[in-house]
Amino acid sequence: MGSIHFSILLAALLVARGAAQTSSDTAKPASQNPSATGTVCVLPNSPDPPTRISPGGEYNPATLTVSVDKLPPISWPHKQTSKIENLTLDGRHLIVLRSDGKHIQSFWFRFSDYQDAKLCVYFDGYQGVQFGDKHTTYWCRCK
Repeated sequence: MGSIHFSILLAALLVARGAAQTSSDTAKPASQNPSATGTVCVLPNSPDPPTRISPGGEYNPATLTVSVDKLPPISWPHKQTSKIENLTLDGRHLIVLRSDGKHIQSFWFRFSDYQDAKLCVYFDGYQGVQFGDKHTTYWCRCK
């Protein structure tokens, strides 16, 4: 009797997994459209220096910048969200954080790894860089 319940549970999990993959595949941005572009929203952080050491090391909020690929860096916002727009959906992109001219953290991402072409990046000095879309994070509200 126990093996029958296990078999039914296993079958249900496989069906659910297949359905989840199908829905996530259809929700991904259409990279076949050459005019389609993506956006990274930079969410504001505190203008006050962190009181704890972040995973990226100490940093100065007044000089914190973010850049994507070879685009010019922008100052990290403290009041309103900033957008880095017109990024290609194909290929990978490099995000780099700097403060006082020093490298803090960097990472690569691909739009194809997410369900939306609007992604968010957040840095609070305590948890390091957080990155995602509205489907994988509760705090991403990029418009």
